[in-house]
Amino acid sequence: MYMSNKKELSKEFKTFRLLTFIELSAAALFTLLNLSFHADISLLAFPLALIYFGFTCWYVLKKLILDTDGKNIYAAIKLNEYLPYFLFITFIIRRAGKNGTPLIIDVFAVIAWFIVFVLAYFTSRNLYPGKNTKIVQGWNVVPAERKFKGMARIAFEIVDWIDAFFWAIFTVLIFQIFLLQLYEIPSESMVPTFLIKDRVFVSKIDCGPKFPLTDVGLPEFRKYKRGDTIVLRNPHYTMDRKSEVKTVTSQLIYMLSLTTIKLNKDADGELKADPLVKRITGLPGEQLVMQDGTLYHRTQASDIFEPVALDAKYATWNLNAVNPKLKKYVHHFPFDAAEYQKMLDFEETRRNYDLDAAEFQAYELARQFKKLCVVNKDAGTFRYSELYEGQLFRNKNELFKRMYMQEGGAAWFEKFMTSWVDSKNDVRDIYAESNYRLNVMAKIIFGKMMVEYARFYSDGMEERNWDSQPSVKELMEEIELHYWYVQNLLDSRNMPVFPSNDTNGNPQYIPANCYFMMGDNRFNSLDLRHSYDYSEKALAEADPLSITYYSIMAPQYINKKYIIGKPVFRFWPANRLGKV
Repeated sequence: MYMSNKKELSKEFKTFRLLTFIELSAAALFTLLNLSFHADISLLAFPLALIYFGFTCWYVLKKLILDTDGKNIYAAIKLNEYLPYFLFITFIIRRAGKNGTPLIIDVFAVIAWFIVFVLAYFTSRNLYPGKNTKIVQGWNVVPAERKFKGMARIAFEIVDWIDAFFWAIFTVLIFQIFLLQLYEIPSESMVPTFLIKDRVFVSKIDCGPKFPLTDVGLPEFRKYKRGDTIVLRNPHYTMDRKSEVKTVTSQLIYMLSLTTIKLNKDADGELKADPLVKRITGLPGEQLVMQDGTLYHRTQASDIFEPVALDAKYATWNLNAVNPKLKKYVHHFPFDAAEYQKMLDFEETRRNYDLDAAEFQAYELARQFKKLCVVNKDAGTFRYSELYEGQLFRNKNELFKRMYMQEGGAAWFEKFMTSWVDSKNDVRDIYAESNYRLNVMAKIIFGKMMVEYARFYSDGMEERNWDSQPSVKELMEEIELHYWYVQNLLDSRNMPVFPSNDTNGNPQYIPANCYFMMGDNRFNSLDLRHSYDYSEKALAEADPLSITYYSIMAPQYINKKYIIGKPVFRFWPANRLGKV
């Protein structure tokens, strides 16, 4: 029913009108800031925002504000409710192209979006029946109550459920980006703190959450300390624009699907381990080193490395000692109790290894080998450069025959056995000293084996019988133990001085606002100690003919801006429900 245009509009309507003008002005500014002149997906942002903004202006500004026509008030309400969420999607699309946007554009876009987000909530809520009584006073067409029957009623209920579903999705989206995020533990790197498939709430609001693909967001309130469990972006993956767009898109889908759909894959099609959950173990201003499972640190105030007592509280080396109630849920045990003790015994042997005695052995083995050698001038000149431990012992029989018979073989053997001696008394840190001893241990075992082979050859023993001799079998057991430790445990059990000293030997420290993290389950955690790619490294850098091994050791720290949040509450499984 039409009412007189002369009837004065209510004070509540004038307030509603003012807020709507402010909201739509902010939306108009936001839409303009979506303009792109790049030939990529970012071109879609402006037209999409403009179309939606146009429909909203037609129903809200034209119909409700100017014409005071409440006939289509419910369409206006829904368009207004979804306006900030649709604009949020165009915000991401605008920044999903090859080129980003200037910081100043991001800042104004975020401010405009926030105004739309807040005012759209209040203006939409006040338009619903029961709350709009005073607002619609004096309108030309007062909104009529909706009454549906039959199929219309069924259709209305379906649409209402769909509306509620999408409203919930967008609410969860904003909630998880800025407040709390659901996170499912993907691996056993944090056993016993977390198990695979544990689901936790991650607090983000105090960690300075940012709008996707920008550096604009909420300020950071949290102060991080050693021992904090945190969720962080995986620094092992490339973080260029293309990968960031893919990551943001997949994470949005992951959140919207309540952690059920995972699309964040690497170049090989494998799911990325991103984000990660780890524990802060190194702080700004510290230099670290880890040896035999003990983490040490020092600062500018003291040049002495001291054990980090708190790290020992969380570091889990022996899963066999885990609480039996949790142990039954652990999938992977790196070794049993006997093997764990074997590792400890080996480390004790290495710590007590006598380098002076080894020096004497090295020269004596070289002397004995040279004495037993029979050079065959027709066999050629000896050359060899493969010092990888696995290859060195795998080719031991062929290598022996060449050294034994070829010109220069005995000389190379002596050089190889004694090349470490000149650096024996150098001052080294605890990690370098440990690896130096591992290098010498492997060389002495190799030397003993070559001398044994030389004796067998001189005595006329058939080659097929060499490795069955008790003396060689004992040496093979020694080298298998050595290789087992070096190739499988060394990079998990230890870490070089980090950050490494400068070229003049001066200590370097973790910079301000940066942190170092490790997993609690140290033998099953690819964390900030490691790379995802193996590289061949010398055990003893001071030895020009050092034994080598394949390592993934590449420690790094990360800036706190890559920290996503802090796990605060485990909500699944139900039998371990509680605060983290």
